[in-house]
Amino acid sequence: MTSIAGYNISAAPCCGKIYRTLRYRSMNFSAWEYWTDGHTEGGLMPNGYGLRKCLCGAFYLRREMVDLGEVDESELDHPSPVYDDDLPNAIAQARNDQVEMAARLEYWQHLNHSYRERYRAHRDAEEAANQASWALANPDNRSFWQKLRKVPAPTYVRSSSSPFTYPPFEPTLVQQDNMRALLLLLNSEDRRKKHLEEIVELHRELGEFEEAAKALDEYEDIDRSKVSELLADLVKDKETAPVRYRL
Repeated sequence: MTSIAGYNISAAPCCGKIYRTLRYRSMNFSAWEYWTDGHTEGGLMPNGYGLRKCLCGAFYLRREMVDLGEVDESELDHPSPVYDDDLPNAIAQARNDQVEMAARLEYWQHLNHSYRERYRAHRDAEEAANQASWALANPDNRSFWQKLRKVPAPTYVRSSSSPFTYPPFEPTLVQQDNMRALLLLLNSEDRRKKHLEEIVELHRELGEFEEAAKALDEYEDIDRSKVSELLADLVKDKETAPVRYRL
């Protein structure tokens, strides 16, 4: 579970404004949904890459703040998150490429949200059709006495042969421009290895499967994860859509 143990007192790197931030005793990163672009839904920890907006108007990263100590209680302001509508401003006004990278990562996920809505609706409709077909093929034939004794009815289990599709993904020019700018930031020598999953996913969403495969080849066996294996399958199948998965 996620639990809180007071506050950190920290100064913003832009103007020195002092804020309080939550000090976590423990963190739980589980969520209802996980997506291949890094977005999570219904998580116990906040989404995002630590991007904040100061009261002076500047954008900065949580990790850039200067630590001034710890307290149990404080009336200081919390740092303000950056809302979706302000992400283009955060990109345009970025003080450094670290801030720009965080803003572009969050903008990437934000621009994919409309597709997520179509994806969920499509999957819900297809799964409802799967269940309806299963119910026709597996009628409840329990006798009156079996029902009275509460003998379990047949239970739906999704077959591996059931259809599993999702709507086509067609990124706008704004999405494409942001993804390509993000790739330039992530492909620096000191960042590429740390951000291989994002790099694979960005190339994949852009339909650049050869570049995505090259990035996958850079994984060492010890670096392989469930997500990287899923990405490898999607690259092999030449799928471009952000995909929801379970851990």
